[in-house]
Amino acid sequence: MSGAISSWTPAPVRFRQALTIIDPAVLPDAADPGGRRKELAVGPVKSAASSAMLTLPPFAVQALRHHRRQQARLRLACGQPQAVTLRRVEPGRPPQPVQLDLVFRTERGTPVNPNHASRAFARLAASVGLVAHPHMLRHALASAMAANKEPASIIAAQLRHADGGALAQRVYIHQLPQTAPRLAGVIEGVFGPAARNTQAVSAGRRVEGNRRETGASNPA
Repeated sequence: MSGAISSWTPAPVRFRQALTIIDPAVLPDAADPGGRRKELAVGPVKSAASSAMLTLPPFAVQALRHHRRQQARLRLACGQPQAVTLRRVEPGRPPQPVQLDLVFRTERGTPVNPNHASRAFARLAASVGLVAHPHMLRHALASAMAANKEPASIIAAQLRHADGGALAQRVYIHQLPQTAPRLAGVIEGVFGPAARNTQAVSAGRRVEGNRRETGASNPA
């Protein structure tokens, strides 16, 4: 997201790699297979769909920029390096060290463990009386897109699913609380008293029109 972007311009982003938790014992260069803890490493994304280009809405771009500035101030205040060294692990290749300027870090400047992030999200949700997991955000997005009549294929692309929408329809799309009242309003508009009155008036006008046409074609 480089360059000058106005506050109302969406920005494209591509996911090229993923942070993952690995057991060093399975790596080819494991010197002490039994004595090392699991570590964070960088690896490829799961599928071609996972690396798809997504477009972030303006509010997300602004939030990321604000977070980026906060991270930069914290890094300078604590004397942390700009880049973090991790190992890149790919199937069939030896691990290679990589230097990454991570957007999200801990206060110590280290990568954020996905498990720790999940627990922190759960605590945040619990503080407002909710039982939630970060993955529920994907469910919420899919449900909101479906409520706004986006096709399943578009929802699948946004979730970076490769099946065209089958998984989204089966697992991710839920009925939102406002859906039932909205549907009740649709039914009322089609079958309710006001709709019947409108239909009766329209039918009466059609009959009257037919009478006039018949009278005009058969003058006395």
